[in-house]
Amino acid sequence: MSDTFIRHFISLIGALVCGAVYLAGYLSGAQGWWWTAIGLVVVYIIVYKLVEA
Repeated sequence: MSDTFIRHFISLIGALVCGAVYLAGYLSGAQGWWWTAIGLVVVYIIVYKLVEA
C-alpha cells in the first residue's frame, strides 16, 4: 500500500469516528442520557489502536 492510500484511509477512519461521536452525543444529549459519556473511553481505545498501527 502506498503512503497516499494509508493517509486517505486513516483520514476516512478518523472522519467516521468523529461522525459517530457527534451522532452519539447529539442523540444522547437530546434524551438526557449522561451515561453515554462512557463512549468516550471506547472512542479513545479505537483511536489509540489506529494510531498504534
